[in-house]
Amino acid sequence: MSKNQNSFTESEQIRIAKQAVAGGTEDLKRLAEENNISQQQIQDWIREYNIEAPGDISDDVSLEASENFVDSVEYGATFDNLNYNRLTFWSVFGTSVILIFIISIMFIHEYTRTSALQRSDESSLYYEINELQEQDKETLETFGVVDPEEGIYRVPIDSAITIMTNE
Repeated sequence: MSKNQNSFTESEQIRIAKQAVAGGTEDLKRLAEENNISQQQIQDWIREYNIEAPGDISDDVSLEASENFVDSVEYGATFDNLNYNRLTFWSVFGTSVILIFIISIMFIHEYTRTSALQRSDESSLYYEINELQEQDKETLETFGVVDPEEGIYRVPIDSAITIMTNE
């Protein structure tokens, strides 16, 4: 008998496979070592030649099936047994979460926009007040003509105080 796994004849392969099936796992290991082949190779031969263990009764198979299984096989698919209460709950819950999320985003947007406008208005108002104060300060601290026809002139407040105290 040859020891190369590629040079086993078909009858040798069948004999080794039958011995492995009859002896169990221990014989499978022993035969693999004796013939210098892998256990996987012997298992492949067992499948290839469809060798069954002695005492296997593969022809006597009985199958008990429930009526639901038989109906499903005849129908071609399993029937859907939906839990409508759970389906309704998760649909309403999911829709509510999405609506709350959308409404929250709208409120956040409105708050952000309002506070930005308020800051803009405050800075604008501050700018206008500063500009008016600078104009008033300039008016109070400089000489100028108010009405030339009537002969009304503007005098700085410090000069006016000095003039009044001298008189």
